[in-house]
Amino acid sequence: MKGLSSLERIILESIGKQSLVYEEIQVQTGLHENVCFNVLQALVIRGLITTDGVRYKISNSLSPLLLEEINGIAAKQAESLELMEAILEQKTGRVFRLQKIAMDSRDEKIFLAMLSNLESFLVDAHKKAHATIPMKERKVIFWGMGEVKNAMSQIVMGN
Repeated sequence: MKGLSSLERIILESIGKQSLVYEEIQVQTGLHENVCFNVLQALVIRGLITTDGVRYKISNSLSPLLLEEINGIAAKQAESLELMEAILEQKTGRVFRLQKIAMDSRDEKIFLAMLSNLESFLVDAHKKAHATIPMKERKVIFWGMGEVKNAMSQIVMGN
């Protein structure tokens, strides 16, 4: 089985531990009706969700191996790339900045502390609002830091 697409994952995240009717899933995700229906059917066929014909829920019989395949590092990397590409291709409503920065070790430590604070803030904000904010209204945020030489090596190696 291959990993999940961002569309499949957004539907699974919308359903969560609940049992939802199609209309609730469609409103939660904001997906166009035929896209939502087709993705739901694909998830049913793959055995990731079950339906009684009206309500959908995540299957109770997912194996640990399957869970690792859809939630493992490779799957999360693929989803991250898909989401970043989608954000970069947006014409409006995006805020994205990427810069190569000269930074001494002191400033790097300060920046890493700021990233830690940002992560704590995001975790707290999500905990506080996740039950009331529909999936379609949530934000995609990415941050981080790497070295130019490592990025260039990745590009050369094709990984």
